[in-house]
Amino acid sequence: MTTEHTRPLTLRDVSEASGVSEMTVSRVLRNRGDVSAATREKVLLAAKTLGYVPNKIAGALASQRVNLVAVIIPSLSNMVFPEVMGAISAVLEETELQPVVGVTDYLPEKEERVLFEMLSWRPSGVIIAGLERSDASRAMLAASGIPVIEIMDTDGKPVDAAVGISHRRAAGKWPRRS
Repeated sequence: MTTEHTRPLTLRDVSEASGVSEMTVSRVLRNRGDVSAATREKVLLAAKTLGYVPNKIAGALASQRVNLVAVIIPSLSNMVFPEVMGAISAVLEETELQPVVGVTDYLPEKEERVLFEMLSWRPSGVIIAGLERSDASRAMLAASGIPVIEIMDTDGKPVDAAVGISHRRAAGKWPRRS
């Protein structure tokens, strides 16, 4: 089996295929500007037919953000985290944001490595399980300038915002067994 290597498709390719200017293609693909419904449909059909996927790196360089949300969880085998991922994906589906998952295996040093890599992409936000983390992880999150939501637990001091339950308070409400 041979694979044909071709150059990546560009706005110019979509422009030529749809018979409109590159600026119009750009406006349609970014959903910006005043473009007629017929032209929009023609551009979107050409892009789909060609298999064009925009290169968002240039836009990300200008904005210093990508439409990714870093989701950092300790495990995929703990049954709660796939459910959490499903809920996060469902909420983000209503937006232009896409979740990117990192798994730490409950290891603080692995959390630091995952955070370092994720933050280097300048995601639009970080969702991270728990509140307990190393000083290095806490420093990276605090210095990132990116919204951070720590989930699952509210017992502690979040870097930015925390959503979850107080396990300590919940444990205090359970009847004691003798």
